[in-house]
Amino acid sequence: MSINLKLGYRFYYNNKHWKIIEVYNITWEDGTKSKEYKIKSDSGLISFLEITTDKETKFTFSFWTKRNKPDFLETSQKLTEDFIFLGKAKFPKKTTFYGVVYYFDEQVDGICNYGYEKEKVNSLNYSSKDKKKLLSIELWDDEIEVSTGIIIKRSDISKIEAGHLSILNTSFLNLINKYVNEIIIILLLLFFFLLEKCSNKNSWENNSNYNSSDSTKIYRNNNYYRGRSFGGFGK
Repeated sequence: MSINLKLGYRFYYNNKHWKIIEVYNITWEDGTKSKEYKIKSDSGLISFLEITTDKETKFTFSFWTKRNKPDFLETSQKLTEDFIFLGKAKFPKKTTFYGVVYYFDEQVDGICNYGYEKEKVNSLNYSSKDKKKLLSIELWDDEIEVSTGIIIKRSDISKIEAGHLSILNTSFLNLINKYVNEIIIILLLLFFFLLEKCSNKNSWENNSNYNSSDSTKIYRNNNYYRGRSFGGFGK
């Protein structure tokens, strides 16, 4: 049985209250689909809840933590055997990570839909011998993310409450934040363009009804003697 969770919802898991601050929908090439929730605890801890649906509509719940371990990435690139490529990077088919032995399961590609954006993701999936602990190595554009997870039960999630959405958590605002520099440049160009149009409209050289009777203007071939050609702003 699945679960009804949305952006801004709160729930209780592992003795903590969590709030959903972002939602990702991933369609994998093997026919499975994942709904990934970025969640934040009351103490500020960031984790991820993932609900995966296979081709038989079976749901799997997992809880994930991102890991920052540069030495693992560096050591992996020195491998000479029993490795698999993720993009141009190499990773072992068997590895010990934070004291857990993981075995390579599969490599799968997918498309992540996040609000107004879509992004390709390539993933290497590992699991422990009992399949209860998970390791994921994902390639997003040119960035590699390493995460560890555990399989959990649907019943582990309780006290679900619909929350109040903050504009700061909307996907539209996240899109704006991502392209804030480009948006500022466009707005500045638009401002100067409008300023120039306004200036030309109210200038002495403007050929309007207001200025048409101005006897101080000198005409030459139907053009103002003082007329000048102005280039536009930008490149």
